[in-house]
Amino acid sequence: MKTDLQLSHLTVAPGLTGRVTIDVTNNADVIDGITAIIDGINPDWIRLEQPLISLFPESSGQLELAFDIPTSCPAGDYLVIVRIVSTIEIERQTVHDFWLTVSPTPALGITLNPRIVTGGKSVTFTAVVANLGNTTSDVMVEALEPTREVDCIVEPNNLVLPQGQEAPVEIVLRGKRAWFGDPVSRTVVVTARVGDVEVEQRATFRQRPRIPRGLLTALTLASIVLLWAFIFLFVITELRRSEPPAKAVSTDRLNGAENIPLLRIAATVEGTVTASTTGAGVPRITVEALRVTAGGALRPVGSVATGDDGTYSLQSLIPGTYKIRFSAAGYETVWYPAGGDAATAEEVRLDPRDVLNDLDVELVGALGQLFGQIAVPPDAEGVPLTVTATQVVERRDGSTGGAAAIPPVVTTDGNIALSGLPTPATYLITVTGDGFQTQQFEQTLTGGQETVMNTVQIAAANGSISGTVRDGNMQPIGGVAITARSGDLELKSVTPTTGNVGQFQIIGLPTPQTYSITFEFPGYTSSTIALSLEAGQTPSGIDVQLFGGNGSVTGVAVGQDGSAIGGAIVTVLGEGLESTTTTLTTGGIGGGPGSFTVTNLPVPGNYSVSITGPGFQTETLNAFFFGGAEQSFGQVVLLPATSTLRGTVSANGGGGLGEVKVTLSDGTLRTRVTTSASNPAGTFSFAGTPPGAYTLMFEKSGVATKVVSVRIEAGVDATVSTSLAPS
Repeated sequence: MKTDLQLSHLTVAPGLTGRVTIDVTNNADVIDGITAIIDGINPDWIRLEQPLISLFPESSGQLELAFDIPTSCPAGDYLVIVRIVSTIEIERQTVHDFWLTVSPTPALGITLNPRIVTGGKSVTFTAVVANLGNTTSDVMVEALEPTREVDCIVEPNNLVLPQGQEAPVEIVLRGKRAWFGDPVSRTVVVTARVGDVEVEQRATFRQRPRIPRGLLTALTLASIVLLWAFIFLFVITELRRSEPPAKAVSTDRLNGAENIPLLRIAATVEGTVTASTTGAGVPRITVEALRVTAGGALRPVGSVATGDDGTYSLQSLIPGTYKIRFSAAGYETVWYPAGGDAATAEEVRLDPRDVLNDLDVELVGALGQLFGQIAVPPDAEGVPLTVTATQVVERRDGSTGGAAAIPPVVTTDGNIALSGLPTPATYLITVTGDGFQTQQFEQTLTGGQETVMNTVQIAAANGSISGTVRDGNMQPIGGVAITARSGDLELKSVTPTTGNVGQFQIIGLPTPQTYSITFEFPGYTSSTIALSLEAGQTPSGIDVQLFGGNGSVTGVAVGQDGSAIGGAIVTVLGEGLESTTTTLTTGGIGGGPGSFTVTNLPVPGNYSVSITGPGFQTETLNAFFFGGAEQSFGQVVLLPATSTLRGTVSANGGGGLGEVKVTLSDGTLRTRVTTSASNPAGTFSFAGTPPGAYTLMFEKSGVATKVVSVRIEAGVDATVSTSLAPS
């Protein structure tokens, strides 16, 4: 059995499949079944596309191994040993090995505990960062409150996490808080980053004022009670100073029992006020008990405000019939249990020492409004931005869910106006726009509240560029160093040498911005392009050509008869270049006789190649190089520099005439003389005649002298025939 594995190294990214092909030839005399056994890596990650191949004698086939590398596979190099085994004769086997490299693939996860924190000047919560990749990662952790009203301190902010491990990070939030008012919700973005991989989670810091509105209400009510108490005591004191009026009292009354204390008969009404939007308790709702008199009139006898959790307790109510009213600014007034006025209210009967603790009601808040401003980069003004508000429902049982989304608002001038918002509620405000990073934060509205949000800062989304680097012959080039620069920012990348050879992608480019992108490769001229990226722009399909390497020309100089011409001078001329060589006279390393090679020609370039030899005309050829390559001219035929003039002279009306003096002249002193032959009669020849205009003079006694004009072309033989008349 003969096997062949050309591969020595295979690189596979986790989550992807790598393939290895092994050529197998059955050199046995029987039909054989061939399979493979793999060692050195988890067998669950390997599969044979065809578990068994059957081969006839002297036939060939292929075993294809598929490596399905899971994302949990640690990055690194694995020595894989493959045994190709015959199922017919187990002793017949071969062994191959190669290195399998599992490339590092970082991945992260963040969990916030808790996601919503409430406090005053400072609070602390925990972010648990998990390494979900396949290699140890150096993780940077950051926290940011977009309005910069809160300082975010991360400790530690740098973690070295082994694969599959997680670590807690403590995040401390500190910021000034208001003296009075409602709690302010602030969004904190927690980001974990390793290389180009970045994940984020959002926490909400509900910052309480120094003096909450509920406390103010309680203090106001307490002041009112103290004032009434003071007035009551003052009146009683004044009355005691005067003589009591005389009145008749029955003997039975004087002899009866004492007056009954109120505490022995007082009743209590308790319950919870919740919001229709969230199901959560509503604080600072005024709860009033109105006694129904014998005439049907309503007489207020007591009131109280709900606490932070929406609960209330009306105490010290004397037995009787009551109607309970719930009211507050920003809410619709409700008469227990759900009436809109006193007439529809349900009467509550209180007996001595009754405690009714289930008088719960649900209030509907007036519609609220949110106003604000979106700040965009100066060169991105006028871009349409979409603002959506989605209610975040937080129920007392801990469940969450989104209420119906409010119709989105589109703005081009940055002004935000969201109206018709059900209250009380917390809304997730999302700002999006083509080419911009999505911005999210939470905003809490109390009943019917109309509030102005902090200015929203929105930045353009990062851009990217991608394309292919090719050489002068339009072939992709691997290993090209790519650098993108803009001011102090510099990002680098390298085109792959295997797989998607020559392709590149640079991500994470801040926009809008102009970049200078340089492509460099040893032996090639570098190339630089300027590219302006609009907000979030990601152009692709950018083709870049690098010209490099060296060109060379080859050929063989031959004559018209195909014989090699040695010693011919070959001259290559180009811009700023002149190179000369000669054709070989004998065979050698450079080729056979007449051959020539000129190397180290810079590319790209356009060159003229001239070949000339003694006795031959000069032949000129052109060669153009886009990139490093060799151009062969094959056989280059050199025409002779001179020609042969042949002819025949004959007697007028007769045969060839010998012994005729033939003179060849070009009009100068240079003349050549020959005599026509006797056999074959009348023939003559002038070899090696340069091109030009000539005259032939024919002279012989007994015949008239004759002159004939003839023109000679280089490398073209000429023939002249003439007859001479008797003198």
